[in-house]
Amino acid sequence: MTLFLFESKAQSKSPADRLLQRGDTLSPIELRDLKNKPFITPGIGEKVLLIFYPDPDNPHQNDYFVEQSKQWKFPLDEFLAYGIVNLKDTPYPNPVIRFMLRMLRKRSKREANALVLTDPKGTLQKEWNTGDCNNAITILVVDKTGEVLFFKAGKLDEEETSFVIKEICDHLTTSHKMTPEEMKEFELDE
Repeated sequence: MTLFLFESKAQSKSPADRLLQRGDTLSPIELRDLKNKPFITPGIGEKVLLIFYPDPDNPHQNDYFVEQSKQWKFPLDEFLAYGIVNLKDTPYPNPVIRFMLRMLRKRSKREANALVLTDPKGTLQKEWNTGDCNNAITILVVDKTGEVLFFKAGKLDEEETSFVIKEICDHLTTSHKMTPEEMKEFELDE
């Protein structure tokens, strides 16, 4: 009886009330680049995507996940990772954050060409039905068809980190954990 009531409540929610889940399909949305120009989210329906959606007020929440994912080499013709900064939920002025993000990209070879978009109006939260992402670093993994493989707003634990990396690897033709020599390629020359 309890299971029936739970299923009935879950089914009675309208699609707009239901949060993004594994198996949902994403469509491209229009956001802004670091110069505040319109920019459509790339790669949806074309590549396996790892999308970070951080609130600038909590930038280090998923540092462990970020460090673990940086140790992997994925084929760029099949994989794309990028960030979309949640500007809606921060008290800091959007131009200041965009400027700081442009400066931060200069801190490493790997991040110099990183794609970073901004979301000043919470478009991602509305269009992709993620719910409240305030004070969180949201992680999204999407397959080549646009289907959501993983979604979480908040800190990933070690098990979730391993799961996400495995999901990415399982949906690519090749991938490998980088050697120390390969990792050195990304260090800045002093």
